[in-house]
Amino acid sequence: MGDPAGIGPEILLKALLKPSVERSARIIVVGSRSKLGTTARRLGLAVRITEAGIRLPGGRVFSITDVDTTRSQVPLGRPSCQGGEIAGKAVEEAVRLALSGEVDGIVTSPVSKEALALAGYGMVGHTEILARLTGTTDYAMMLTRRRLRIVFVTGHVAHRSVARKLRSDRIVRCIKLANRYIDLYFGIAKPHLGVACLNPHCGEGGLMGDEESRIIRPAVVAARRGGIDVEGPFPADYLLSDPVSARFDGIIAMYHDQGMIALRSEGFDDVVNITLGIPIVRTSPGHGTAFEIAGSGEASEASMVSAIRQCVRIIKRLRDAR
Repeated sequence: MGDPAGIGPEILLKALLKPSVERSARIIVVGSRSKLGTTARRLGLAVRITEAGIRLPGGRVFSITDVDTTRSQVPLGRPSCQGGEIAGKAVEEAVRLALSGEVDGIVTSPVSKEALALAGYGMVGHTEILARLTGTTDYAMMLTRRRLRIVFVTGHVAHRSVARKLRSDRIVRCIKLANRYIDLYFGIAKPHLGVACLNPHCGEGGLMGDEESRIIRPAVVAARRGGIDVEGPFPADYLLSDPVSARFDGIIAMYHDQGMIALRSEGFDDVVNITLGIPIVRTSPGHGTAFEIAGSGEASEASMVSAIRQCVRIIKRLRDAR
């Protein structure tokens, strides 16, 4: 369900009302039954929240696993310890269900890193929590929009920290994850990958940084020697432009905004977040909690619908490949 103070409950309920989602899978909702009920009533959504679960107009019911044991008030539209606790417990329960084989995959609504920190989880997001709960050390975040697939070497870190966090072995791991999961999840054997530079103009021969020659290019060479079809590094403004990006099945970005701006240039509707490396199929809408519009009814469920449908497609592809 995500953070109850954000748009997570709204986009979840709106998505369940879509026929393409309702028919796609047997969905278990993990979160707060009372907060879902409040959201449905506030926005006048055509669902009923009962002890049995979420009842849709046609009579179908999706069950709710309620992790909100305290029923405490959660201030709408801002991060809080209460909201972070509900969001964190929901993720923990969803992971338990997935690891036990009770569900085939999970779709996570947006959470607030600040709220999770207030609740004692540390300044982390879904990706880091999922890795910790599954004992995964080799993982990465991939966001997609139609044919554009971007894997991030660094994630939610301050820009001033990006350069010192870049290492050749870390970039090689991201290239390997992209190579494996684009094949596994999208059925593209031996994908063609492109790697972005860190600095403008690839550093201009070291005048604007030497990370390209010292860190990034050696990683590309090492991955290519390992049999991966990868090129680079390329200036990011070139690599992520149309139609250049269409030449590649996947792109490796060095930091968060480098890839996110390209992904979100046409809006959020088709953007889906996929976690690579963990033993769970996990997708998520490609946007945040949008506290500023929480409770207004303005939130679009389009990215949530895309995330659910993408999760189902991946699960079906994995089953067919067995």
